[in-house]
Amino acid sequence: MAANYNDRISGETPFKPEYDEFVNEYPGRGSLKVQTSVAQEAFPIRDVFVDVSLLYKGKRYTIYHDVTDDSGIVNEIVLPSRLSAATQNPETASLPEPQYLVSLYHPGFEEITDCPVSVFDRVETILPVSLTPVTDNTEG
Repeated sequence: MAANYNDRISGETPFKPEYDEFVNEYPGRGSLKVQTSVAQEAFPIRDVFVDVSLLYKGKRYTIYHDVTDDSGIVNEIVLPSRLSAATQNPETASLPEPQYLVSLYHPGFEEITDCPVSVFDRVETILPVSLTPVTDNTEG
């Protein structure tokens, strides 16, 4: 049975008017692939809740969330970015990259929160994450 991760969604959602404005500011598209593993990337971890948030105009918004597959991967998360041509134009080069934060949760592992990620136009960004198992420190 899949865990209910609704309480792990880290930002407000939806934010339709702000999102439309954000997409107009960042018309490019890049993708994000999150790979989770344990034991120095030896074993993938399935059922890790992945939350992708955006910091925009001082507020945090959750824009994507999913659970990793049997390979420990959430694949093809398409996210707005600056157009690649905008980085080469002096008038638009000062526009900052969007600020994405990735958080990961699984009951058997220590959670990872707010891992910063940049996404670039027409580029797949791969975020490999090694999770640490939760240890039971009780003696008995």
